[in-house]
Amino acid sequence: MTRNHLVSTELNLRSFILLGLILVMLCQAGPARPLDSESTDRAVAEWVLRLGGSGILEGDPRVFWNVTQLPPENFRLQAINLVGTLVEPSKLELLSSLAHLKELYLPASMWNPNSGSKLDANDELRHLGGLTSLEKLHLSHHFLEVIRIEDKGLTHLAKLVNLQELRLALTKIKGPSLAPFKKLRCLDLTFTPIDDAGMQNLSDMTDLSKLYLGDTQVSDAGLQHLRHLRHLTELDLHGTRVSDAGLASLKDLTELRKLNLLGTSVSDTGLEELSGLIQLEEINLYRTEVSNAGLQRLKQTNGLRAVDLRYTRATRSGVEALRTGLPNCRITFLDVSSRQAGQPAGPELIAGKGEEAIARWVQSIGGKVILETGRIEAISLAASPVSDLQLKNLQGLTGLRKLELQTTEIGDLGAQYLSELTALAELDLSQTIISDSGLKFLAPLKRLHKLKLNYTLVRGESLESLQEMQALSELHLAGAPITDEGMKHLAALKRLEWLSLSYSNLTDKGASYLPSLASLARLDLTGVDIGDTGLSYLEGLGNLTQLSLSHGRFTDKGLKHLEALPNLRQLDLVRTQIGDPGLASIGKLRNLNKLNLDYTEVTDAGLAHLSSLDQLTELRLDSAKVTDDGLERLKSLTHLKLLNLYHTLITDNGVAKLKAALPDCQIIWDRDSSLPSRRGS
Repeated sequence: MTRNHLVSTELNLRSFILLGLILVMLCQAGPARPLDSESTDRAVAEWVLRLGGSGILEGDPRVFWNVTQLPPENFRLQAINLVGTLVEPSKLELLSSLAHLKELYLPASMWNPNSGSKLDANDELRHLGGLTSLEKLHLSHHFLEVIRIEDKGLTHLAKLVNLQELRLALTKIKGPSLAPFKKLRCLDLTFTPIDDAGMQNLSDMTDLSKLYLGDTQVSDAGLQHLRHLRHLTELDLHGTRVSDAGLASLKDLTELRKLNLLGTSVSDTGLEELSGLIQLEEINLYRTEVSNAGLQRLKQTNGLRAVDLRYTRATRSGVEALRTGLPNCRITFLDVSSRQAGQPAGPELIAGKGEEAIARWVQSIGGKVILETGRIEAISLAASPVSDLQLKNLQGLTGLRKLELQTTEIGDLGAQYLSELTALAELDLSQTIISDSGLKFLAPLKRLHKLKLNYTLVRGESLESLQEMQALSELHLAGAPITDEGMKHLAALKRLEWLSLSYSNLTDKGASYLPSLASLARLDLTGVDIGDTGLSYLEGLGNLTQLSLSHGRFTDKGLKHLEALPNLRQLDLVRTQIGDPGLASIGKLRNLNKLNLDYTEVTDAGLAHLSSLDQLTELRLDSAKVTDDGLERLKSLTHLKLLNLYHTLITDNGVAKLKAALPDCQIIWDRDSSLPSRRGS
């Protein structure tokens, strides 16, 4: 037996003997020698200290860690700290007579000592039910993901109405047991399952100053119960389901100084709700949807001392403007823009100095200008360091017809300066951070006929505001997070002739709005999640001439719906599940001149259905399961100008015969491309 083991055994034996003595003292009865409270306090204090805990005595601010530090005279315990000790919940009975105790700190491990524990010791909290003077009750952090304390256990503490601080992080508290604690000033419910229903039990805690609700189930509805907690100075909502709508419940909490919104869906609109919180000193917006427009609102909060803007939609130019406006504020920001560090965003504003000055400014930051009869007709600031604020320079260009802002840091804040460019016919905002909030500023551009919003943050909610654009015929939303709900608003743009929704979030439900766009001639649905049902909604688009359905999950059955599109001239079906049965439907599209079947399941047999497409000029069959036998079926396509047979099973002999039959056709083929190691690549 080792020395350490002997020491541990001796300490455990001493603790056991001491516990026995305390229990005897607590159970002792009779009027002859009553046990005074001071004796109980000493016995409990010695037990706590020998376990490795600590304590504070009334009238003495020192923290006692050792029995030898205890004074010889009588004393009363004010605070007990058992964090870090190995104590079982049942031993809380030893504290049951300390009605004068003010503070109690308990180790979380006593409720579930290991990962496999199924201990349910909630009823042991009844021993604390008589500590009616208790003002602070804290449970320590735990190495496990949950502390096994539930509402049924906390109900034993209902009489502790003087509690001012209650730390229940990581517990299983849902809220019903919290109602009695109306005098609380600090409440920590981080990582608990409290939800909106449980939040109503906090509504009467009008003295609450600090509230921590991080990673709970609270949403906008739950925040309504905080409306009257006017003394809140700290509020943690990180990782909750709170959005802009919920922040409206906080607008009257004017004493708020710290607000954590990390990971929520809050955007610029939500920050507008917080404009009245003039005492705000710290706000965490890490991974929210706040952009430069929201930073403009933050500039009005003069007392801000710390802001976290990492992984938001804010850009370097917006952050630089915020630093200028709030020089005493510590801003945490991670710049992921392509602009090199220290690269200037151009000189100061030059609006009102004439078109020549504007042209020089555009060129000074790497842009291009096209002049027509001395007036600026087109400007390209693509991939330039132009900022939102600098778009003011373009105001007054009443003859500007084309503006390219793609791949810049322009967002909703900058979009407001575009509304006066009423002559614009083409506008490219692709790969910017503009969202639905910024689209409303484009509504006055009545002459706009081409609008590119590829890979922006537009979901579609504001597209309806563009319906007054009588000339708008082209709308490009490739890679934008357009949702099914957004499609409902897009359906209002009935004059559209060209629409790109490739790689958006569209599903069959959203596709149901497409029949409203009866004027469509070109439609790109590459990479969207539509199936056979989604294709059925295309039947009403009889004016379609170009359709891309590549990377879709529909089947041959769905292609039958395309038979209702007799005007189709170009059809892309790359990397889809279609095979020979689907080509039977395609063979009925007699006006097709371009057909892309790369990486499909088409075989020789299916090619027979294409013999009727006598207008076909381009046919792509890369990686299709086509052999020399199938080529015989292509010889009748005498208008072919391009035929891609790369990665097929065609031989030299087959290609030679096909070239002889189609002398004017460019055939893309390579002997080695049919090798197993290369097919499907």
